[in-house]
Amino acid sequence: AVGQLFPPSRYVISGSESDEFIRTFAHGPLKAEHPAVLPEQVRTTTVRPVHPTLVGSYQPQHAAFAWPTGVLHARESISLRAPVYTGEELEARVLVKNKYEKNQRKFIVLEITVRKLETDVDAVVVERTLVWPS
Repeated sequence: AVGQLFPPSRYVISGSESDEFIRTFAHGPLKAEHPAVLPEQVRTTTVRPVHPTLVGSYQPQHAAFAWPTGVLHARESISLRAPVYTGEELEARVLVKNKYEKNQRKFIVLEITVRKLETDVDAVVVERTLVWPS
């Protein structure tokens, strides 16, 4: 039902999970326009935040409720509010923001808010539209 808020789920993204995710796509060289200056070599000890797509992954959604076979991902928007680093404790809340029918298909719009527990700051808000099977 619209307005339904599922119980929160807690999770942590490890360094190895973050690294594994980053390896799933190709990376090109850094590019900059004048007058930006690029470092000659990137330090391997640089602390990188976790990729926002991984932070707002389907993990919290699956923890909130079971969904039937045949659900399709239709649209998604991600609002970044604070960086998430590996090992941080996170809490995700899933809200049914809207549901509607269009072209004889059922759509559900979820809002997933990921909060950093240590600082009590919302890090990522995902609005995800799914096509729900009949």
